[in-house]
Amino acid sequence: MITNRDLDVIGLRDLAVAAPPGPDPRVVVPPVAATEYELVSEPLAYAEGWSLVCRRGGRVAWSIPLAPRGAAPRVRPAVAQAVAVRVLSEQGVFVSGWNHVDDGDDTDGYRRFAARLPHGASVLA
Repeated sequence: MITNRDLDVIGLRDLAVAAPPGPDPRVVVPPVAATEYELVSEPLAYAEGWSLVCRRGGRVAWSIPLAPRGAAPRVRPAVAQAVAVRVLSEQGVFVSGWNHVDDGDDTDGYRRFAARLPHGASVLA
């Protein structure tokens, strides 16, 4: 433990010199790619119903069909969202809700929802 007397002997100038240097401005650290999660339902003719898609930096990182997890192709969006929340929580991702993504395309049977992550939540996936 450093006492006031030790500080008088050491001097504040000496402590500043002994402090570790800050980050090197010459080192460029790339920004972390944004991670987004989408819940997608395509028409039955094209896919097997609901799936969960993870995108990092705009690219698909992984995709999971949700039918084997309890979201059959014809279930309501609320059921598929609940299953997706459960799957994401198993991955360490916490979702505060879902936003409907409107592409302006009225194709029958095609629906997309984007996950809302809580403000300041860390994503472990």
